[in-house]
Amino acid sequence: MKHLRPLAVSGRARGRGRAMGDDATGGATVTDLAIQVNRFGAQAPAGYQFVTVPFDAPPAPYGIQLLPLGIGLATMALTIYQRRATDAYNRFHDQGSQQAIAKANAGFADPVTFVTANLGEIVPTLRAFADSLGIPADPGDAAATDAGISAGTIILAGILLWWLL
Repeated sequence: MKHLRPLAVSGRARGRGRAMGDDATGGATVTDLAIQVNRFGAQAPAGYQFVTVPFDAPPAPYGIQLLPLGIGLATMALTIYQRRATDAYNRFHDQGSQQAIAKANAGFADPVTFVTANLGEIVPTLRAFADSLGIPADPGDAAATDAGISAGTIILAGILLWWLL
């Protein structure tokens, strides 16, 4: 009789995708936030055009930038975050959307602190909201592509794997 031994848990997953919370912000930066907020400009549907002048992403040394976050960008991000929760509540009348609205309303007391503390939640929420509205992704948004891997690279890797097998 063959005995199965239990799988050993080797810790949390790590890697490029930041699985299992590798960092506190979920990999989100102020640059990512600016990219998502700017999607709600002229290319957005009429009721969702919040941004009249695009926000410049702050210069990022070595591609990493968490601060500074300006009051304008923080307020606009919080406004869009609240609008998403409001739209969801108007459609589903659920408790989760009501809690998200209350959380966003409390955030308006100090938008910079709120957005900074919740950056890892707000950036993916704005990305998903813009995607659900059909707003085209910014070419600089690495998460909108296949994890930064081009289709040609995937095809080449597949051909190489086929040849080796």
